[in-house]
Amino acid sequence: MKRVLKIIIPIIIIIVLASLFYFFFLRKQLIKEVSIIKDEEKYYLKIDYPILYNSKIDKKIKSYVNSKKDEFMKIVNKTDKVTHKYELLIQTEVHKNKDILYITVLNNTYTGGAHYIKDYYNLYYDIKEDKLVDITHFFKDDNSFNKLYKLAHYYVLEYATANNKNFDEAWVRSGTEPKLENYDYFTFNNKGLNITFKPYQVASYADGEIKITIPYEELSDIIKDEYLSNNIEKKEEKLIPEIRDLSKYKDKKLLAFTFDDGPNTETTKILLDSLNKYDAKVTFFVLGNRINRHSEILKRAYLEGNQIGSHTYNHKNLKIISYESAEREINDTNNAIKSVIGVNPSIIRPPYGNVNPNINTNMPIILWNIDTLDWKYRDKNKVADKIVENARDGAIVLLHDIYKSSVEGALLAMERLKDEYYFVTIEEMAILKNKTLENDQKYFNIK
Repeated sequence: MKRVLKIIIPIIIIIVLASLFYFFFLRKQLIKEVSIIKDEEKYYLKIDYPILYNSKIDKKIKSYVNSKKDEFMKIVNKTDKVTHKYELLIQTEVHKNKDILYITVLNNTYTGGAHYIKDYYNLYYDIKEDKLVDITHFFKDDNSFNKLYKLAHYYVLEYATANNKNFDEAWVRSGTEPKLENYDYFTFNNKGLNITFKPYQVASYADGEIKITIPYEELSDIIKDEYLSNNIEKKEEKLIPEIRDLSKYKDKKLLAFTFDDGPNTETTKILLDSLNKYDAKVTFFVLGNRINRHSEILKRAYLEGNQIGSHTYNHKNLKIISYESAEREINDTNNAIKSVIGVNPSIIRPPYGNVNPNINTNMPIILWNIDTLDWKYRDKNKVADKIVENARDGAIVLLHDIYKSSVEGALLAMERLKDEYYFVTIEEMAILKNKTLENDQKYFNIK
């Protein structure tokens, strides 16, 4: 018996350790995020990407990011003077469906002209099999690609009709042909297979990305059964946020702490865990491309009575993009926010605070009058000092919750100001100041 136990116990230990490894290292996937911001005279650079538990994927992501950064800096260094700052915006979308990890690195580069140049780098990782895959991994047989091509061709033309666009049929046929490069940006959701075609792939650049959804009922003889099952559309959850009695804050000195560029599960959580200590609610201006992989922390922030505003989808400068591009930046973010909390945002903060008088956001534009420069210094004490030294009734504080130092600095400032100020959302401040915020009007403070 002892001999048997000596064999069985180590095996059990190995199984338990392997299970823990699988759960924490493979299931969790995301360790942390790298966030880089540089704001120089000639250029603005903003890069966000995850560090995962898979060195092969990490190397591929980092290699792509570095190559795009190097390309951008070569252009910057060759240019003596710019009329509008050049920009490099790299963000990463990560989500999981069944045992597949979907990773998309989005690159938007502006080096002059009428629009940003958009590029993608997509990776699909099978967690169970520990390997990178492409769209053919999901197919039932060798003929599936041709069947998908016919459906994609049909749905792109249907998209054109629904949006009153006149797509060239030969162009659409070429862009939807059964080639891997034509289908390198796809995901599965509750409705079907989503395929994104890049600008110029099936239509002109002005038409932007073309996104189609092929319903599951049309994919039964194309996609393997395991990727079709359990994809029933979820019943919409009604979220009821906390609403506090504002009467005790009436005629008091108020500060609105606002946080851009999130959400970030790790750092936003630190902030949320501490707000009750200061009887504080804050406002988050979130990026649409971050919402999917940080949806739970966004939901928590909303339920706990904090306000959720838009910071656009890809952090593009609304001053230099077309009306159509700006509309997509705003609408895509509204849709992403609504998909998580059930309502559209009611306020917006445009990236860099830049607005275009020809573009209607249909929301009040919330700017700031206390700029902590937290992204630059990454020092909690400097952040706190900046807030405390400039605090005044009705002020709006600009911060970024993607940085731990910013969150810690904000909490230090609350500790130092808690006997003099009350910390409220933009919406709460407007109510308490008896101020009606008007669409497309700019607000640096609320008095």
